[in-house]
Amino acid sequence: MNQREAPRPTLPVGDLLSEAPAELTLRLVAGRAGLKRDIACSVPERPGLALAGHADTLLAGAVQVLGKSEVAYLGRIPEEQRRLLVERLGAASIPCLLLTHGAAPHPDLLDAAEHLAIPLLSTPRTTERAIDLLGRYLEERLAPSVALHGTLIDIYGVGVLILGESGVGKSESALELILRGHRLVSDDTVTIRRVGTLLNGTGPEVSRYHMELRGLGIINIKDLYGVAAVRERKDLDLVVKLDPWQEDKVYDRLGLDEKKYTILGVELPFIEMPVGPGRNLSILLEVAARHHLLKRKGYHAAKELAGRIQDALGRKS
Repeated sequence: MNQREAPRPTLPVGDLLSEAPAELTLRLVAGRAGLKRDIACSVPERPGLALAGHADTLLAGAVQVLGKSEVAYLGRIPEEQRRLLVERLGAASIPCLLLTHGAAPHPDLLDAAEHLAIPLLSTPRTTERAIDLLGRYLEERLAPSVALHGTLIDIYGVGVLILGESGVGKSESALELILRGHRLVSDDTVTIRRVGTLLNGTGPEVSRYHMELRGLGIINIKDLYGVAAVRERKDLDLVVKLDPWQEDKVYDRLGLDEKKYTILGVELPFIEMPVGPGRNLSILLEVAARHHLLKRKGYHAAKELAGRIQDALGRKS
């Protein structure tokens, strides 16, 4: 299955000013000409080592946070050393500087921000709180993403990604699951973002909650069945591939071999489910979701049965 990974996202500093959490209360102090600079790293940094003379330690694309100690240090050192340090900061590929505690910037820092077009932002929050809020926002905003051809549905709280060739029955199975009380996230195209070690899936905004059914055309699940039949996003827990039945192919009949499907470097439990006449896929998908929930609680039916058989054989011998 092809995974069309999107380019690594970036965030212009101007967008950070307008979209950041309200609690940060960001304001622009200087460097308006640099608002188009891109933030590429989700982890804010404190440039302590850089101010000590090791400018090569600055991480390109990361917001540099100046707390009380950094501001005090810039005020203590001689003027020539301060200007040299500020110039080194400007020469590095940093998108912006952030002052915490509402601290007043040193005049030399203001001049450098304007001259070098480096946005200088300010927040009244403490350094630790600002880094926490900004880091969580950037992790979500700059999360790597990939688009997959498939259907994502919430079954008993399990995010099930259904894959398979076009026409194999993904949408029809999802529709029957919706009629059985489960919730659609996206049909046809699923955009998956990695946040930490979790994968979160959603649908394209323009086609959200819509489904294509051959012979009927496009339908809107939210309009037909109400808001309880859809949800905007869901974490992925299980991948199921619907595979047209092949007589010469050997399918797993015991479930002892636990396969994995990797998306954006994260491994998910994977089931290859053969599709053939007389197989009720919606019920099988429900069973797969329930079985996954039991596994997460530590119960594995196939392993328990294998253990019983081994014990019985041992007693006979």
